[in-house]
Amino acid sequence: MKIGIIGIGSLTLELAQRAASAGYEVLINHPRGNSFIQQTAEGIMNAKLVSLQEAATGDIVILFVPRDDLEKTIGMLPDMAGKIIVHTSGLIFNPKLLVSGITSALTFQITASLLPEAYVVKLFSPVMLQPQKTSLITKTKDEIYFAGSHVPSKNSIKTFLKDLGFDPFDLSSRLKSQKSVVLQKKHSLLNVWYQHHHKPN
Repeated sequence: MKIGIIGIGSLTLELAQRAASAGYEVLINHPRGNSFIQQTAEGIMNAKLVSLQEAATGDIVILFVPRDDLEKTIGMLPDMAGKIIVHTSGLIFNPKLLVSGITSALTFQITASLLPEAYVVKLFSPVMLQPQKTSLITKTKDEIYFAGSHVPSKNSIKTFLKDLGFDPFDLSSRLKSQKSVVLQKKHSLLNVWYQHHHKPN
């Protein structure tokens, strides 16, 4: 099974390392990466640096793309209909309450809107606030959180995350509630984006 990763950050790099160790073939595209990240990615067994188009051929495609580059990057992808897309931009400081910020909600909804024929699943990484911790992933329990609307895709991602040694939790209902609250705010970023991109005919 192939895992495509588009964009490397602390979380996606760890996902790449764990996926490669679990026996997955990992295809990494990181157009904005520095030499250190490139060398790190090249050092992962069962992983290779590839073009954007090749990374998009993965059975699961993981996106870590800044909001400013999101539309351009997605516009360069091949047909992604039926693909499982894992959106990883945005971190949460309190996963139990889903305190992720409006920007995180915005980028997830933009991704889903730009890939209407794909199944987009949001992946949240809990942040350890202690200054001595360097990893973004809770090492004691390896908890990780996800959300989405397509049940089979969520089940696939849950199985994938378990294969990687995580303890995954589904926050779909909480994300839905957050989206509802954000959209009720007339001048929220998410509401403004929806008004701009979904104008009535």
